[in-house]
Amino acid sequence: MGDNATGDIQKLVIVGTSSSARHVLHFVQYHGLFEVVGFAVNEQYYREDTFQGLPVYRLEHLREECPHREFKVFVAVMWNRLNADRRRLYEYCKGQGYAMANLVSPLAAVRGTIQGDNCWVHDFVVVQNDTVVESDTFIMAYSLVGANAHVGAHCFFAARSLLGGGSTLGEQSFVGLSSTVFDDTSIGRKCIVGACTAVKRNMPDFSKCITSADNTVMKQYTEEEVEGKLQFRLNKR
Repeated sequence: MGDNATGDIQKLVIVGTSSSARHVLHFVQYHGLFEVVGFAVNEQYYREDTFQGLPVYRLEHLREECPHREFKVFVAVMWNRLNADRRRLYEYCKGQGYAMANLVSPLAAVRGTIQGDNCWVHDFVVVQNDTVVESDTFIMAYSLVGANAHVGAHCFFAARSLLGGGSTLGEQSFVGLSSTVFDDTSIGRKCIVGACTAVKRNMPDFSKCITSADNTVMKQYTEEEVEGKLQFRLNKR
């Protein structure tokens, strides 16, 4: 369950007012993980005072604006710019001293270690024994992280993805829908594994691997380039 499992339900502020924030709200309420008391956005994006029937606060003044003295924060941002947008907000919140929540579905089987905070482990996820998942990583429904694996911070697993046992996934990497990373494979930092792709060999930092109708292609980019390869409404090349 969530990190509120021992005692009264804690209060939660969700960072964001997008469809992702709405998804997080429904997930938290369905499983009764926290009491959501509102949302927060950076002041430059503040457009409305309510969202989903709850108040919207300015993130820069959250402590003064939020009437509750004790609450946790969860950054509800998906994978845009290869998780860079979520990472930026996460690091800002940590720097401001906010306590970050973990959202772990009661329907997930976590036998490894969720090390850190702002992690989202969705329904029917399996994290096997002796595996470590670092902070700010999202693992969507029906995904599997095999035994003795290591997942870096700021990563994203799309639904039904698989990271084989003994494998490593570098920080700020993305594993696409229904993709498979074979056992004992090393995926570098800021890498993209495309949807329905099978990765059988190591991937260096800042690389992308996709499976087409004919074959699997891996290409490496600069660190600056690779974040631009995974954006909403961007044609992928």
